[in-house]
Amino acid sequence: MVIIDDNMAIYKQCIDSYMSHNHVMIIADPSADSDVVGYNVYYGTASGSYTTKVNAGNATTYIVSNLQAGSTYYFAATAYDSYGYESSYSNQLSATVPSACTYSISPTSQSFAASGGTGSVGVTTQSGCAWTAASAASWMSITSGGSGTGSGTVGYSVAANTTTSSLIAASTIAGLAFTVTVAGVTTYTITASAGTGGTISPSGAVNVNSGSSQTFTISAKRGYRTAYIVIDGKSVRSANSYTFTDVTANHSISVLFVW
Repeated sequence: MVIIDDNMAIYKQCIDSYMSHNHVMIIADPSADSDVVGYNVYYGTASGSYTTKVNAGNATTYIVSNLQAGSTYYFAATAYDSYGYESSYSNQLSATVPSACTYSISPTSQSFAASGGTGSVGVTTQSGCAWTAASAASWMSITSGGSGTGSGTVGYSVAANTTTSSLIAASTIAGLAFTVTVAGVTTYTITASAGTGGTISPSGAVNVNSGSSQTFTISAKRGYRTAYIVIDGKSVRSANSYTFTDVTANHSISVLFVW
């Protein structure tokens, strides 16, 4: 604030607490001189050169409004009596009006595989400008930087997608949209069949998620035995079961039994 004392000297104390993006508040102690009936406030953008004069009346608080964000202004005050006589300028005070808050985030979007993952978003803004971050989906959580002042970083975590459909949501960070896309689970088909004399379980078209494993159990009927197992057209050693691991393609399995 700006305090004008009885001798018309201006002092600067905590001026940032009384500045916004387009005004400065001036607070004056009333003069002890009974002849003083009011105050004039002078200001301009050059030191010692005051292009604007405003009559504050006898109010001890006056707000100078509509100032240009990012500009530096210089202030001085005078007192006047009922006859219009005016004192000399007080000591000068300068104040820079903060720039209006602008925000940007980087990146503005991110894509994940179905397994999900973690990431971060950088927030860029002016010092003193506040912001918050909020997730728009249950499968995305803000892990750090849920709020901040000035530039900062937001951390987040994305859960695995267990469906075959892609997930997409635009969360809000510093008032801006941050879009996250999670790919759906890719499924592959393993076709299983068994000849006369035994069974394979499961059988038929079996859907398996990408990267997963699938075990097939082979059982020969009484009096039969497994002759051989054919995997994708190639014979493998006979066994009571067969497991496909880290499935990333379609497959087939068939079993031949002999008496």
